[in-house]
Amino acid sequence: MDLVAIGTAATAFLTPPIAFLAALWARRSGRQSADATVDSSIAQADGSITAARVQTHGGLQLRQQAALGDTSAVFLRAADALARTVQQLPCLAPEERDTQLAAHGMTVETAFGPLELLAPTELLCHAKALQEYCRTLENLALDRAVLRSAVSALEAGWCPFNAEACDHDHHGAAFVAWEFLMKWNGLEDEERWEERGLLEFCLQESRRMDESDTARVLAVADRVPAAWSQMIGGLGRDLLMERFASLRTSYVEAARSAQPLLPSAEPNGHRACASNAASVATLLTSSDSY
Repeated sequence: MDLVAIGTAATAFLTPPIAFLAALWARRSGRQSADATVDSSIAQADGSITAARVQTHGGLQLRQQAALGDTSAVFLRAADALARTVQQLPCLAPEERDTQLAAHGMTVETAFGPLELLAPTELLCHAKALQEYCRTLENLALDRAVLRSAVSALEAGWCPFNAEACDHDHHGAAFVAWEFLMKWNGLEDEERWEERGLLEFCLQESRRMDESDTARVLAVADRVPAAWSQMIGGLGRDLLMERFASLRTSYVEAARSAQPLLPSAEPNGHRACASNAASVATLLTSSDSY
């Protein structure tokens, strides 16, 4: 047999195994490619799920921050409204004071409820302190209004030249009555009992208030509330409102700390949590006054 015949026979003999191996290799390659495609699809799906979870969590956090910002601002506005009302009561007619005060006191209590559910521990601590002091203001407001209204009226009745040296009956009575009110809580019980008649006479003789106003002042003087000095103030100071301002500042600072900086815009170009941003802005811009 010549070489050509031998080569032909060998080729014929090897062709089936080679074809089988080629088919096997192609099948294996196709399976590996399919497996790689499946793995890639699974990885892509896992990434999408993770991204969706992160986005959902981030959206939830922003909504929670928006709700906290809103409730923080609502509570602050309610407390400020009560404080303004307490300051304005001495200038109102006595029959209007109780109605004005009751409406604002209830607003503070109503605004505190949602904040109590959302506020972190530190903010809640300051909110409770401010709430408790608002209750104190509400309890003292009517007596404070009586005393400060009387003090203002008596000061307006002083001698326009020299109050201490003036011998005008009405001017002198106004000055003596004013002195009594300023030091009344510092007197001993026996001293107050002895001077009570003179206080009443000076209030009447000052001609600065009518009979009903005089009766209100004497009713408070007879009870001598423990917070007398804070209610009546002195030397241009208002101790009750100074304490409110201090607690308010602490609350505002805690509310700021509870609000992390928000991104200026979402990927779609819309600003994130406009409600939250507005609430934080309210806290910032109102931090120095009420």
